[in-house]
Amino acid sequence: MSFRNLDSRTDRRGSLRLLRLLLAVSVALPLVLFAGIGWRERWEAQEEVERSSGKNALILHEHVLKVFDTMAQVLDRVDERIHGQTWREIAESEPLHRYLKTLEGELDQIGAIGLTDPDGHVRNSSLVFPARNTYVGERADFREQRERDSGLLIAGPVADPATGKPSFGISRRRSGPDGSAGGFDGMIAAIVNPDYFASFYRRIIGSDGESIALIRDDGVMLMRFPTLDPTRPNAALPTLPADRGLRAEIQRQPDEGIFRTDASHVQGLDRVFAYKRVGTFPIYVVYGLDQTQVTRAWWRNMALDAAFVAPATLALALIAWLAYSRAASEHAAVRRWADEVRNRERLEEALRQSQKMEALGQLTGGVAHDFNNLLTAALANLHLLGRHLPAEGQRFLSGTRTALERAEKLTRQLLSFSRQDAVNLTVVDLGDSLRGMGDLLERSLRAEVTLEWDIATAPMAVAVDPVQLEMAVLNLVLNARDAMPGGGRIRIAAAPGPEPRTARIEVSDTGAGMPADVIARAFDPFFSTKGVGKGTGLGLSMVYGFARQSGGSAAIDSQPGEGARVRIDLPLTDLRPEAARPLPPAPAADPRPLRVLVVEDNPLVLMATVEGLTQEGFTVETAEDGVTALRLLETDRNFDLVVSDVVMPGGVSGVDLARHIRENWPQLRVLLASGYSPESLATMGADTASVLAKPFTPDQLAARIRSLTRA
Repeated sequence: MSFRNLDSRTDRRGSLRLLRLLLAVSVALPLVLFAGIGWRERWEAQEEVERSSGKNALILHEHVLKVFDTMAQVLDRVDERIHGQTWREIAESEPLHRYLKTLEGELDQIGAIGLTDPDGHVRNSSLVFPARNTYVGERADFREQRERDSGLLIAGPVADPATGKPSFGISRRRSGPDGSAGGFDGMIAAIVNPDYFASFYRRIIGSDGESIALIRDDGVMLMRFPTLDPTRPNAALPTLPADRGLRAEIQRQPDEGIFRTDASHVQGLDRVFAYKRVGTFPIYVVYGLDQTQVTRAWWRNMALDAAFVAPATLALALIAWLAYSRAASEHAAVRRWADEVRNRERLEEALRQSQKMEALGQLTGGVAHDFNNLLTAALANLHLLGRHLPAEGQRFLSGTRTALERAEKLTRQLLSFSRQDAVNLTVVDLGDSLRGMGDLLERSLRAEVTLEWDIATAPMAVAVDPVQLEMAVLNLVLNARDAMPGGGRIRIAAAPGPEPRTARIEVSDTGAGMPADVIARAFDPFFSTKGVGKGTGLGLSMVYGFARQSGGSAAIDSQPGEGARVRIDLPLTDLRPEAARPLPPAPAADPRPLRVLVVEDNPLVLMATVEGLTQEGFTVETAEDGVTALRLLETDRNFDLVVSDVVMPGGVSGVDLARHIRENWPQLRVLLASGYSPESLATMGADTASVLAKPFTPDQLAARIRSLTRA
């Protein structure tokens, strides 16, 4: 099953999204509906409060109007009672006092009645007899009545004579002797009893947030219930400003209206007021309600609604959550199963790729090993032939030798990919090694290709084969050059790697880039996108083999049209690069010819090796396999050294032969000649210090034999 099909069968994100949406809707929809209902109820409650306030203001208006009409009638009756009397007669009339007292007693709304002469002295009243001749000429109502006939004049605020509480009065001019109101002949006034209004309003008001006030059209507050400060019931009442608040609303709608403010002038509260003008009097009755009372009532209603909505919402949300949780757990289980299947398929794919690469490595390693035997024979024979050809034939021999050297390089690339190449691990500084390649790389590029360097200054000691490092970087630069036929830029960078204790080489270009399918096969041997005859397909495989042999890794990042970047990560080492050693002195010539046993199953290699060693002055004996060599050594052990191939028929390999000689004749040295690397032979028990990599020439073999025999 492919990853895409697996994902399509296990992808339940659509159902999970639907369940999440259902869960959100099960919570959000009731909340939205509840909020909408609450908003509507809030405005309905506000409208109900305003309607109720208007009704209360109308009821209070009827009551105040009745009081004012009654008091106007009382003043008229008193005016009729004193008609034709002089102020001296009025002052001395005790029956008049009793009459006034009777009126006060019969009408609860009247606190006191007084008669004031034109000079401003109270000559008779309902309070005491005889009158105390109190002077009220400085009062505003008296001055106004004296200056002009104001009809029924509302005066105040004044203090109630009995209790001292804030109150107000109603006054009128006394009629003239002929019944006319032409001249000023004193004033008749009545003081309103504040307790009368308080007792009535106490029955009207049902909560602490309500208030009732009588306000004159000039903003003067005549009375308020309840009092603003219970600790100071006799405190003066405020005057409302004309340019804002309630008075501004009254000026806009002078008869009646509803007014709401978030900061009332008197108490600074959020209140709603309903007002109405009292008949033709310049008085307004005002009913006020604190908005907190409205909000509190609204919250009580919302709490009752929530008591019914919340359980249903929670139950619905719980059901949706349980369904979502179950689906999510099932989805997680399916995803875990899918991940396990996907991981298993990745591992299987990686295993198949590893097996393929291993098989290719073994194939290329075997081919290269057998080819090395042929190269060894060819190079040895060419070397021997060169000693007998005349000068004019040497140039043909040189061309043949060059071709064989290129074949040798090809086999080294194959062995590098298969990790069977003989490597010479040396500790070098990566930055210094790359900088030393500058001239070589510059000469390998065309004029239209620019080479950029970005080498970190930090020391980066790595254990690599310097030759293979040079070949790997050179191959990458040449590949980058070929990917930019029209020119471009190549960048070589080296810096500490992203992983601890690593260094990274990056070779990037601005070429055509590679698609994903090419990247997947780029490290395969013999794979190439170049034309026929333009590449062997072993360059990147050699880079891959070099990285693996050095304990690191190689990877490619590329997109079509965006260039390519090849990364080589190498492990850092704590060792330091060694200083250049002076060349050792040439060894003295051995007076005695060395006797060597050559064990080789390939007759071409055997013939060339024997001939070459003979011409180098060695005494040579031969054996075609390991079994023959052991039988020969049993009878004749007078050899200085044994040169043996590794892979031989007969059941005894070169490694087995070397082990047997080391156990039985430890003084006899063995040199193994093989196309395999010393590391590969070390795993089979061979002495890696006594291995000569194929192909080699007779003089190279002779030099190695002499060095071993003198060691």
